[in-house]
Amino acid sequence: MAIFDNLNLSTSNGVAPGVVDYYTRTLLENAKPEMVHARDAQKRTLPEHNGKHVQFRRMVPYAASTEPLKEGITPAGQEIRQTAFTAMVKPYGRHVEITDELNYYLIDNMHEEVAKLLADQATLSLDTIVRDALHTGMNVQFANGKANRGALTAADKLTPAEIKKAVRTLKRANCKPFADGYYHAIVHPDAVYDLTASEDWIDIAKYQDKGKIERYELGTMYKVKFFESTNAKTYEAKAYLFGTTAELTIASCDEATRTCVITENISPDDARALTGQMVEVTAGGKATLMCVERVDYDNKKITFRWMPEGGVSGTIKPEGTASGVNVFGTLIYGQDAFGDIELGGKGGNVKTIINPPGSSGAADPLEQRGTIAWKVKGYCAVILQDSYMVRVEHGATA
Repeated sequence: MAIFDNLNLSTSNGVAPGVVDYYTRTLLENAKPEMVHARDAQKRTLPEHNGKHVQFRRMVPYAASTEPLKEGITPAGQEIRQTAFTAMVKPYGRHVEITDELNYYLIDNMHEEVAKLLADQATLSLDTIVRDALHTGMNVQFANGKANRGALTAADKLTPAEIKKAVRTLKRANCKPFADGYYHAIVHPDAVYDLTASEDWIDIAKYQDKGKIERYELGTMYKVKFFESTNAKTYEAKAYLFGTTAELTIASCDEATRTCVITENISPDDARALTGQMVEVTAGGKATLMCVERVDYDNKKITFRWMPEGGVSGTIKPEGTASGVNVFGTLIYGQDAFGDIELGGKGGNVKTIINPPGSSGAADPLEQRGTIAWKVKGYCAVILQDSYMVRVEHGATA
């Protein structure tokens, strides 16, 4: 059976389909509004029975046409130009075991309570996947003119000047604002504390039309509308990649295979600790975040999940800061900056799975254990236009 078979089907052994549909619907209703990082993504449905990849498109704009028309002559037609991005989707999910005694003796409906907890977990998980994908962009602005993340301190706060600078960057790239006339930003509560102290801040309480206020919207500044999220990216101070190793040195890079050869020896345990980590490397003269996909410790090779054009160089470091303080990443972006997989509707791929005690046959001979789970059969997020998003990295008031 294909991994994406029956995308819209919620199944359960011994539980009425309507009950399972209710929990799946609850999961979707809870997840969509809470996934702040995915709210403005270009959506793609999961291709049923079509492999593990999904394609996003970025349209290439036309240049100005300054050549006047000639009498009676129709100029040649223009081609539709687009850049295709192919991304791999992966399944996600977790479950909870519920015993027959828990169901029998407790007054409360544990299924309903656990389903709510799992819906919250699903939301946080998917929002984090999008967040981490968006924070791999190359368009980085370090607050207060600092050269890199390691140089940032708590005094390098998110200020109106940083917002104006980011807006200028987006306008220079011909990035269009959203239909509401604003660029959008996702900001951490700690950064909100500093930003809202400015006289240039327009709080939602001052809006003339309060009927159009969106969930988690805080206010505006310099044509940027801000949305608050406690899940906004925080780069915690880290001294080591793993164990007592602070960094690894890149000897060579193969952009085609997304692989770097390092100079240091690495053990199997170190390789396991490094796999899946977000690390900081240098690309195009700027520090950027990359995800380690696998490590070949015998041949000293590290393969990354993605590789920027031109490859990388220098050292591989932990994503934290050298100054010992947490650094916050505020995303400011316009239309068509990124895309993700649609969770509901046509091609919806979210399931709530309930298996009551006794549904496992010989694996549960006394009918003692059941499970409730959430599962997303395939999900991913990808940056479509790097120049349409600015990541402002900054400190915040303690």
